[in-house]
Formats: sequence, C-alpha cells, structure tokens
Amino acid sequence: NTFLLLQKSCRCQRSARSTMKLHVFLLCLLTGTVSSYGVQQTRKAFVNSIASATALVVSAPALASEFTPGGSLVDRPVGIQVGNSEASASRAVDNTNVLFTQDFYFKFGSAAPWIAPDSTDYPTKMPFVVSQQRYDALKKYKTRVLDGLQKIKDCKEGGDPSDPIYALRPMGLLANNFMASENTGTTNELLLARWYINEMYLAIIDMKSSPSTAHSAAINAGNSYLSMINRQINAKVGDKLEYL
Repeated sequence: NTFLLLQKSCRCQRSARSTMKLHVFLLCLLTGTVSSYGVQQTRKAFVNSIASATALVVSAPALASEFTPGGSLVDRPVGIQVGNSEASASRAVDNTNVLFTQDFYFKFGSAAPWIAPDSTDYPTKMPFVVSQQRYDALKKYKTRVLDGLQKIKDCKEGGDPSDPIYALRPMGLLANNFMASENTGTTNELLLARWYINEMYLAIIDMKSSPSTAHSAAINAGNSYLSMINRQINAKVGDKLEYL
C-alpha cells in the first residue's frame, strides 16, 4: 500500500524521473539490496543491486491510472480524441482553449461519440427539468440558436468562434436550462452538451487549415447537441429543432 501511495504521489508531480528513482529505491529495500539499521554495503555491491532493481522496474507493468483535466484519477486512457477519433485535435490537453472549460472532457478525460439525430441510445438517460423552465428557455434562445447553427453549417473556411453570429454562448445557456436545475446542479448531460458546443467552437477554427474534415465535425457536433436538446422537448415545451 505504501508503494502504491508513493507511486501515485510521483504521478501527481508528473515526473517520470522521480518515479523511476522511487521505484529503484523501493525495490532495493524490498529485495534487501539496500542495508538497514546502519549496515553498509560495498560500492560495487550497491551498484550491482541498483542495476538489478532497475531491470525489475523496466520489466514491471506500469499502472494504467491517469488524471483528467479536472483532477480525477481514472483507470483508463485519457486523451482529447480517446473515444472519438474525429474530435478536434486542436483542443488543449488542459482544456484551456475552449468556450466552456468544464465539459465532458474536463471531467472524464475523453471525447464523446457523435449522436445520430433522434437517437436515444446515448446518453442513456436525461435529467429531469420542469417543463416551465425548458419552455421559457426555448422561447428565449431558440431563434438565436438556430441562426447560429445555420451560420456554422454555412461556414466553410473558418472564422472567429467568439463572434456572436455563431451563438455558441446562447447554445450553452439553452443547455443549462434544459439539462440542469437548482435541484440537480451541473449534470453529466450538461457537461456532454457543453463538449459538443466546444467541438463546434474548435471546428470553426480548424476549418482554416482543414476545411472539409472540420466542417464535417462541426455538423456532427451540432446534430449531437440538437439530439440532446430535442429529447428534452415535448408538447408542453414546444416544437423540436431541425437538424443540420
């Protein structure tokens, strides 16, 4: 247990050199190659023991644990395209170059799959939010959101994603009201919706260097976002939104 705790401490410092030194030292202790209670070894014997311990470290399997940008330790690979190879490769590893820092990648350390129009397979459930809150939000943001999505669809050569014409912030506000409340707080579904918005944000930039690929990603992200929104729209809330 002590070995694992010290190993995780080294991982937190992100220092491979420190981790290697710790492994060598601890393995020397475990194998008895470092003397205890003041008993000294010869220099030659100590060097040989270090070499043996180092070989054990190299051959030992590494732990799979990784840290997400939000600081959670997970036992699976972490990466901006893990889970979706079509996710933007320009996302910063620490998630600092997106519109909404706290999104799906921030918490889980991976990308999300695209959602097909009207699919209910993913996510498996949606949070409960009262109809009145969703009705008011749709009435307030619907026009801006649809206009912004149309601008993204028509965008072929990229632009400035912070430009209000893309309405990415209103998309976030609509998602806030559709997927979270005072009772639920920030839900995983809201973080997911933000991830799709952030992918549109990055795609608008990526179109400058890779128009076709980035435009396709923007459409997929936009439809994924719309699929989530439409799952929260019923007869009491209003009409479902058209896909791109």
